[in-house]
Amino acid sequence: MPRVLREVVGALTHEGAAAFDLSQTDPLTHLTFTKGAALLEESFYRTQVEEIRSYAAALLGAERHERGFGWKFAAYMRDPVKGKGNRIQGSVAPAILAAADPEGPFTEEYTFRCLRHRADDVALFLTHFDNLGLGEVPEAARKGMARALAGMDLYQLLKYAGRQFALSRRRKNGQRASLRLVDAMGVAKAHLDERTLKLYHYLHAPTRERTALAQGLELLEARRAFFGGEASLENFVKGRLSTEQALSFMGSTQETWRRVLDVPGLLPDMAFKGYLRAMYQAGIPLDVLLAEARKRRFAGLWPHQVYMGWWAAMAGKTREDSQGEDCFHADPVPAIAPVFEVILEKVCEGLLPAGKSLGIADISGSMFGAKVGGVKGSAHVGDVAVVLAAVMARELGYAATFSDDIFVEDRARGQGVLDLATKLRSGPGWGSTQVVNSVVNLISLLLKNPSRPRPRTLYFFSDMQFHPPEVQSVEPGLVESLRKRGLEFDASVPPLQAVLQAWHHVLGPVDVVLWNLAAYDNAPLPSQVPNVLMLAGFDANSFRHVSTWQASGSPALPAKAQAVTPADAGGAKKPGVELDFIRTF
Repeated sequence: MPRVLREVVGALTHEGAAAFDLSQTDPLTHLTFTKGAALLEESFYRTQVEEIRSYAAALLGAERHERGFGWKFAAYMRDPVKGKGNRIQGSVAPAILAAADPEGPFTEEYTFRCLRHRADDVALFLTHFDNLGLGEVPEAARKGMARALAGMDLYQLLKYAGRQFALSRRRKNGQRASLRLVDAMGVAKAHLDERTLKLYHYLHAPTRERTALAQGLELLEARRAFFGGEASLENFVKGRLSTEQALSFMGSTQETWRRVLDVPGLLPDMAFKGYLRAMYQAGIPLDVLLAEARKRRFAGLWPHQVYMGWWAAMAGKTREDSQGEDCFHADPVPAIAPVFEVILEKVCEGLLPAGKSLGIADISGSMFGAKVGGVKGSAHVGDVAVVLAAVMARELGYAATFSDDIFVEDRARGQGVLDLATKLRSGPGWGSTQVVNSVVNLISLLLKNPSRPRPRTLYFFSDMQFHPPEVQSVEPGLVESLRKRGLEFDASVPPLQAVLQAWHHVLGPVDVVLWNLAAYDNAPLPSQVPNVLMLAGFDANSFRHVSTWQASGSPALPAKAQAVTPADAGGAKKPGVELDFIRTF
């Protein structure tokens, strides 16, 4: 192992896989690649408290090293269009940074940038100060909260006004404490604009005093008129009633759903997916649902979210309350499964880089341990892996799972992508920290079957700390099998690089993406081997990074920077495409 790698080896897993701790030697890469996928929930390896402490240390370490980088990372993580759209980190990170640097030059502006996307982010931001013991919200952060609220329309603010946001502490009566959006508005009250302050007074007032306070707020006036007896279509549209409000007032009937679908924009794409079962059971025909799905964009939706909806339709769904008791059950409705396939087609438009890709999933137990999006989510990291692999099979015709070998699963004629994803879940590939042997076995498979389509990019999806490409080792017997086929194996370069060179010689160009979907403690170093890229986390922008990297010739990343000392704080910036991209936020 090269000296530069030995310096950062922190531990060995039970499999002997090197885990790398970059927190002291390269805090920016440590935050971006190690913590970029942190879910901040109890994981397969650590408690939630340990996860949050480790995350906070990484965030503050990066901010100390380069002033402003931690804040820009927080804005990048939250941004749903240009960034990762990570709502978990998007409100936690600014709370930690604001408490650590209350009157710093970035606090007001970047609190605003992190919280401006959804009203509930503002409330969650306040809960973190209570739950993490961060003290009072700094004045600069309150100004940022007010600016974020000012940029939201009344519909969004009212949408989350009735929700209770749980706190970790308990009240004197033993019940779990909570707060509402109006409480967050109250914290920023001194800085609210006129309209938002008027809404605050309305929400904060007793019910008997609200009629007069609603005057001048058209949306509120229309809603109060609708629920007060004037249930006209005009008041329904002006009040921009939510689907839940319409259903509770008018009932989940075929006529109600037809009226909802007839109003453009009234039923958002995400809600359309969530209410498919209700619409079908109310009598909306399947062909109407299919036609409606084809008209929509479903922007911002991820394949695994579609997969979870399909799974619930096929197998039914049961939810448990905090005591572990069943509190909700829905029977299977397999008839609506084709609608989810249509939604998936829309979601995948423009998602993947050009060229055929082979998705290769780790389906080991830990992949189905931690949930994506928190404890209330239904998807696991393993679900993300199998559905992305299945999506890639739409063009290539097959997907795979891996260990030290590779196990190919062909997509049958007429088989749905989501059905293929489910079949991959039962595959034999339980992952590995090395992929070089899997690549060699794939070369052999493709040479034996010349008619099988050849992938341009291999995506290995796992939750493990992959060996850095430059230190992966290959079984001698597999090297010998390559040489028997007349393939050169260059022993002067790292084995994975030599194997890819052999691939290029007989099968054409190929790149490998090692994708750690769920970082726990440590994540690998950036790749120093050509044609190998390492990613952490999951979002559509990650595929953009793959495209940019491939367009530049799939080069090795720059050599790792020298170890960081306290004197380096605020000093030279670490080169790298991802770090420079974060600095633009």
